[in-house]
Amino acid sequence: MGDDVVLAAAGGNVSAGVGMPALLHLDAFAREVEQAFGHLPYLVGSAARGKTWRDVDVRLMLPDDEFDALFPQFHAPAPGRLDNRWALLCAAISELGRTRTGLPIDFQIQRTSDANERYDGVRHALGLSVSWTA
Repeated sequence: MGDDVVLAAAGGNVSAGVGMPALLHLDAFAREVEQAFGHLPYLVGSAARGKTWRDVDVRLMLPDDEFDALFPQFHAPAPGRLDNRWALLCAAISELGRTRTGLPIDFQIQRTSDANERYDGVRHALGLSVSWTA
């Protein structure tokens, strides 16, 4: 898992426990997600808060209209059943993330309004790149 990587956040520094070079691989994976969906994913959950984690939670928050167009049956399944398209995409992208990063990725796609309403924890944008111009 490596040493903690300190990420700057509003209100101070937050320790993320994926370490180096895993964070570099996680950012590269995030850029692939952005290329496919047009939005950056976020590191959330216990890996966003420190070194003790079971898996690495990565969330892609899509605008509600984009999420609803991609997963029109998401809220329609019977109680206790998942939307099969959503479940397959999340599982496949989780496995891709595990392969690309070597980390136990738990990838999920969320509606932005649902994510903001239900989850108020730390979110670190992944895949940000800095370019310098002279």
